[in-house]
Amino acid sequence: MKSILPALGAVLLVSACTTSTPRAPTMIGEVVDTPLGSVRGETVTENGVTAHIYRGIPYAQPPVGELRWRAPEPAEAWDGVRDATEWPFRCPQGESSMGAGGPISEDCLYVNVVTAAERSDERRPVMVFFHGGGLTTGTGNSTTYNHPMLPNKGVVVVTVNSRLGPIGYLAHPELSEETRYGSGNYGTLDLRASLQWVEENIEAFGGDPDNVTIFGESGGGTKTISQMATPLSEGLFDAAIVESGSALVSEQRITMLDDAEAVGVRLAEELGASSAEELRELSWQEIIAAADEVGFRANVVVDGYVIPEPVSTMFANGDQAQVPLIVGANQGERSLQTSVPLMANLHSAAGAPTYVYNFTQLPMGWRDEEGCVAFHGLELTYVFGAVPTGLHSATTQFLAGTGGCTTRVPEHDEQDLWLAERSAEIWASFARDGDPSVPGLVDWPQYSEDNNVYLDIGVPLEVRENVQGSYVRPNVENPRF
Repeated sequence: MKSILPALGAVLLVSACTTSTPRAPTMIGEVVDTPLGSVRGETVTENGVTAHIYRGIPYAQPPVGELRWRAPEPAEAWDGVRDATEWPFRCPQGESSMGAGGPISEDCLYVNVVTAAERSDERRPVMVFFHGGGLTTGTGNSTTYNHPMLPNKGVVVVTVNSRLGPIGYLAHPELSEETRYGSGNYGTLDLRASLQWVEENIEAFGGDPDNVTIFGESGGGTKTISQMATPLSEGLFDAAIVESGSALVSEQRITMLDDAEAVGVRLAEELGASSAEELRELSWQEIIAAADEVGFRANVVVDGYVIPEPVSTMFANGDQAQVPLIVGANQGERSLQTSVPLMANLHSAAGAPTYVYNFTQLPMGWRDEEGCVAFHGLELTYVFGAVPTGLHSATTQFLAGTGGCTTRVPEHDEQDLWLAERSAEIWASFARDGDPSVPGLVDWPQYSEDNNVYLDIGVPLEVRENVQGSYVRPNVENPRF
């Protein structure tokens, strides 16, 4: 699996050759000079902390026209100073009830960078975040994900937008013939391209290209695992965090190529398209509408190349990237009983440092509600240090009902602010050296199937045993997670 087939090899080769000679250290301000060109960002302050943010930096060419359903091509250089003060487009997706807003376009392969570094030679650990949304919806353009608190713990944060839904995960026999190695993993290849961009460009923002942690929540956890599974991303990251997104290891969110191609054929028939060329002539809106009609579900595809085998098999055989890993979920999520311990058992059995958590904190305004427990996605507000910003987001309000909580904006207190800052410190510590322990705060031991230890992330922070028994069913009839 180490050889690169011609169709994808040309892309990887061109990308690898764009690395420039070492650049003289520079001060980091609103304008940063990258190997591809200069970008102008802005300085933001939230909760008393300040950082520079650079929005909408291209990591690949727009995947439009003939580039739709092809591996991403490296971004082209530009002249002058590129404006990086506006959020980029969201990738094509249907309407979301979780409040994700902003314009949509297939021209969406962009990253946002947040840094508190002052010089380009500081070589801070890099944390690359893949957003959630089940490989179907969502965006990296969030004030929560791009909050200045986490960068102020000594890391550089990169948030990624990648192709979603049928634009990112459609397989079809004709598309497979074009590549000679299969189809359906365009979103997975986008993520790899974003990591290649980080390797070649992040030093300009004060980041260390040799110390990269990938992390994601929900569907972003699936994306993180896909990068651990694909041999094409070997060497592009050094640690991983999977938040409430470990189902891929239990063979959910995965499809074999033949099955994926069969769905692609049904989609083409629904659209009246007799060839890949005709499919490419259709609008993304038509494709997404038809995908809903035929029951298309965006999944990682086992094509024998990008994803060589079912991910569960790869983890069982120790064929995944054996990097330090944090994996966990929130108290009201059933994955604490299933895929979280499964992934932790498999990864630790391979000899890789593994840490498990259960996030239990509730903001003050929900603590007195009977049957309300920490729900899907709630930890993001804390690990990004974004209290109260994240608590006020439409996504948090939408998901509150899944934890048996009212959907009002919750109040917060000093306890919430304390845990937000401490959580950011723990995640940054892990990015620094693969160990989430913080002297004077918490000694987080490695997990094994024998010791079954995990960190209860709440107030206080406590090391406990038996993560399977830590699940608490929310007071709702049909919890979603």
